[in-house]
Amino acid sequence: MLFLQRCFTVSSRHGVRHVSTVRAQPSKVDCYISTINDVYWNLAIEEWLLRETPADRFILYLWRNRPCVVIGRNQNPFQECNLRFMQSQHIPLVRRRSGGGAVYHDMGNSIYTIFMPREAFSRRANAELVARSLNQLDIAASVNERHDIVVDNKKVSGSAFKITTSRAYHHGTMLIDANTETLKNCLSKKRMSNKGIVSKGVASVPSPVTNLRDYSYTVDHQQFCESVLSEFVKAYNDGEPVEPIVFDKNSVLPKKVTETRNELTTWDWIYGQTPEFTNSVETDFEWGHVKAHFLVRHGKIKSASITTDSQSMYGPTISAAISVALEGLAYSEWVLDKAIEKINMEVPGLIHSDNEQVVVDICQWLRNRL
Repeated sequence: MLFLQRCFTVSSRHGVRHVSTVRAQPSKVDCYISTINDVYWNLAIEEWLLRETPADRFILYLWRNRPCVVIGRNQNPFQECNLRFMQSQHIPLVRRRSGGGAVYHDMGNSIYTIFMPREAFSRRANAELVARSLNQLDIAASVNERHDIVVDNKKVSGSAFKITTSRAYHHGTMLIDANTETLKNCLSKKRMSNKGIVSKGVASVPSPVTNLRDYSYTVDHQQFCESVLSEFVKAYNDGEPVEPIVFDKNSVLPKKVTETRNELTTWDWIYGQTPEFTNSVETDFEWGHVKAHFLVRHGKIKSASITTDSQSMYGPTISAAISVALEGLAYSEWVLDKAIEKINMEVPGLIHSDNEQVVVDICQWLRNRL
């Protein structure tokens, strides 16, 4: 029964009249909007909404972040991202709890999350809901076979989902007026350093992208939020409106939200969750041909093998020493500096002026490949 109805009588100077009042049942849905713009807080709120809200609720969560790159739970950032560019632009790497591919966020890129009971979950239905919200704004959006939302066959929204025992959510980005040049630089997979990586992780599927701004001069974050909310209550609340609950910088958030945020910022989560992978590279120097092979597990170098056909007395010795020193260290472009520090501390005098060029060559080469 959707409505409860009761009748009563009231008197007036014109006589007795019967008045019927209709009282709606409590809303089946909630809407939350975050104005915090910090990706770690927003992802932590998202996780809290999944875990702590009633299993039978339909919830819409709308948010956006300052520039960052967010990868899926099972992705390899060394394969997906141009980490060197991101570091130069102070763009953080973030790993979310859901699957899916790598995405770029900035204030021109809105994010939506739709939570629902597991048995009601339909990724396509939710994507079509968001596409209809764009149609409301006179943008000819549709959903393709991969559940991406596209305009003119160019992606404006990629999405991912997460399913638990009783709950599920579907979340996605919406490119409204994002910096697409920065997006491409952050997510470039054409760097030479990626070519030797063989990973157990889930690779992103690159697609041509565009902004909604190319199809509407007026569309913005607020319009998008209002339109998605309108379609959301039509789909899940019989069209009855709902008042959004706003998270802002003054909100007192639950302890579990803070705990999740702290976990999302750790090296163990961002890099330590990287699926096992190998990286094999080789090159030529004046003093010989060099091959390197790395096995990386939980973000750390499990084993390293650097070999050379150099006939000099220094090439094989230095290559072997660096191989041993790299084991156990965190995989990054700075790992070579730590390896050299380790060699100098554990084997003083091994590196000297006569073999310094070999050390410099190997280290510079590998920094560009890791």
